[in-house]
Amino acid sequence: MNTGLPSVPLGRLRGVAVGAHWSTLVAVIVIAQIVATSVLPQAAPGHAVVVYWIAGVLSALAFMLSLLAHELAHALTAQRFGIGVDRIDLWLLGGVSRLSSSPRSPRAEFLIAVAGPATSVVVAVLAGAAGTGLAAWGAPALIASPLLWLAITNGVLAVFNLVPAAPLDGGRVLAAAVWWRTGDEHRGTKTAALAGRAFGLALVAFGLMQVFAGALSGLWLVLLGAYLAVSSAAEQSANETKHRLGGVRVRDVMVQDPPIAPGWWTVRTFLDSLATGPHRLVFAVVSFDGAVVGSVGLAELVRVPDPLNTRIGDVCRAPSAETVASPDEQLLDVLGKAPLRQGRDLVLVLRDEHLVGVVGPEDVAWALELSRSAPITRHEVTS
Repeated sequence: MNTGLPSVPLGRLRGVAVGAHWSTLVAVIVIAQIVATSVLPQAAPGHAVVVYWIAGVLSALAFMLSLLAHELAHALTAQRFGIGVDRIDLWLLGGVSRLSSSPRSPRAEFLIAVAGPATSVVVAVLAGAAGTGLAAWGAPALIASPLLWLAITNGVLAVFNLVPAAPLDGGRVLAAAVWWRTGDEHRGTKTAALAGRAFGLALVAFGLMQVFAGALSGLWLVLLGAYLAVSSAAEQSANETKHRLGGVRVRDVMVQDPPIAPGWWTVRTFLDSLATGPHRLVFAVVSFDGAVVGSVGLAELVRVPDPLNTRIGDVCRAPSAETVASPDEQLLDVLGKAPLRQGRDLVLVLRDEHLVGVVGPEDVAWALELSRSAPITRHEVTS
């Protein structure tokens, strides 16, 4: 799953950066509360409340570690197929493995997908065996019960993740199966996304029925279902973009010889010059000698407190790895670095450190619309 949420770095495992969103703390508290107030008092009665809570927090942390193992299995399997892994993030509803590219074959898609649930099954078996063995040897229920609970939750996690609906692992398995059967990766991903939306809406409906019946726990199903429905829709949109723009290079959609904002001009002078155009929302900024300084949005310029005495070069955003591209790069690779926000972001296209074009959100939208009817016409770029 992909949440798009910022996370706090926790370190690296096998070369993969690991982080956690603040909502992970909410998940730990909720899980600890369930174990401390519902599970353990029934399985191991007679202990102080603080003891139950200590055991509950440890159980919640053990479950989060099992989630991390689930995601790490995805990541390591992806690496075996030569796919880079940007990072692993934990959050309220589970974990996310961010891969740098898509699997190149149905077999890779399938094996990467099943690696996570398989790991959860292994954790469930080991925890179940340990809990059962400890109970048979006379260990206190306060020790054996959390292990049995961990086994059950990991078993449920494995089964739930194998539901054939994107963005769950089962959705990846479904996509791989359709891809293998038809030879069409796009069709596989689309099928899984449609199944994910249907499954998410079904969970929302079932959760609302529980809420109306007086069970507030149904709110979790509503939240999870809504997330699945939204994520699957976003995945389908991303898949359509990938399908249409596959093979398209930056030079095919960029605006050559774009209007620029001279970095040595004052903001007021530049704004006055825009009265007759060009009608763009973001501009590349260059220095007096033609070097690229960065980019700046019209919305940023109109908010400058002292436009008469402020030079554009002093308020523009400096270029970064995400906002600079070469004409020969794949457009999808550039878009994968960071989203292009309307009215703010601009990709600066450089050749030999000279500006030869720009790509903005409107240019990507143009390419998407044009790709509906015909392949985008290739053209050469002069420096």
